[in-house]
Amino acid sequence: MREAGDMIRKGKFAILLVLVLIFSVVAAGCLGGGGGEGTTTSQASEGGQTSSGGAGGSGGTTSSSGGYSTTESPGGTGTTTPSETSTEYASWTNPWDAYNPVEIDGQSYLISYIKYYLRIRKEEGAPIYEYEVEKKRGQAKIHVYGMKINMETGEQEKVDLGEFDVYEYYGKITPVKSEGLDQPFEFKVWVKQRTEESDMFFLFPTLEFATLYYNIYGGSENAIGVWIKYGDQEFAFYNPAAVGEMSVTPYQEGSLDVLSSIPDIEDLYIGWYALYYFGFWGALEEENLYTSTKDSWGAMGYQYNYEIEPDGTIELGGKSFRVSTVRWNYSLGGATGQGEATITANLPIPIETKGVFISQQEGVNVFMHIKIEDMTFEKV
Repeated sequence: MREAGDMIRKGKFAILLVLVLIFSVVAAGCLGGGGGEGTTTSQASEGGQTSSGGAGGSGGTTSSSGGYSTTESPGGTGTTTPSETSTEYASWTNPWDAYNPVEIDGQSYLISYIKYYLRIRKEEGAPIYEYEVEKKRGQAKIHVYGMKINMETGEQEKVDLGEFDVYEYYGKITPVKSEGLDQPFEFKVWVKQRTEESDMFFLFPTLEFATLYYNIYGGSENAIGVWIKYGDQEFAFYNPAAVGEMSVTPYQEGSLDVLSSIPDIEDLYIGWYALYYFGFWGALEEENLYTSTKDSWGAMGYQYNYEIEPDGTIELGGKSFRVSTVRWNYSLGGATGQGEATITANLPIPIETKGVFISQQEGVNVFMHIKIEDMTFEKV
């Protein structure tokens, strides 16, 4: 059984190697070369490379900006207590699965609200920027608009088609210490009903680019519309056909250029995917979180090392979770990475995680730190 699990994991990391090569090219194009000037953090080490902060136990410094300083903290999340090794088995399955309910104390729940605190550095030696990101989902009522066209005169008129029941995804990115974002950025995505596809990006701590564009240009009959607001700039798109109104055309107001005018939006996206694709998530589906574990493997030019250590309990969203601390590092061709996370088998997302991805050849050196500050659960 163990040998079969090892084969599965090694297969996943062969795929990971391909993803690293893809990411190196994409990130190089998006981020440019490293070595940008700015505040040097305590990540700096010999050779110009950086690594993530210390191991995830207790401790670390805090600030009034939301519990983080601008230097690396060895701290974990919440209050932990010593935990003895148990023979109970629990793996971390379906990472970032927002569609299926989570099981807590024998009850099933959906995560209906989540608040993250993010820190990101996009180049070696550059400042670390900080943000709060909130996500919320649930039933709502909205007015849907369409464009009525007089075919003979060519005149166009915005029409209110009435109020409709929708399933709404809401997001808000609030700057704490930012590059260009100087006020909150909000967005909403409306669908007829919650599906596995519409839930796909809900737990990601970023703006859902893919979901937004899918709703605007994908032609899905489930997609009703989107709304974006940043300062006095607003964008809205409505698809009347999704609510059965076929006599009018889709209605749009504002411009999507607002997305490309804010560097922080792209920075969050790139930083998140560096951690998402090159973290340790797939391998944990085969490991017992309740047992201390150290392992490593290597093949075809890559080396992967990791350890799992049970680490007590944490209170979050009014629930108590048994957690483990996971640490990893890897070398994949010309890329290296290091990270750590506090995870529980009951949730598909890390309670806290940090990591760094470096490709000297491509000039990429990205760090990201994500911490859940609050959650709300909806019983199902």
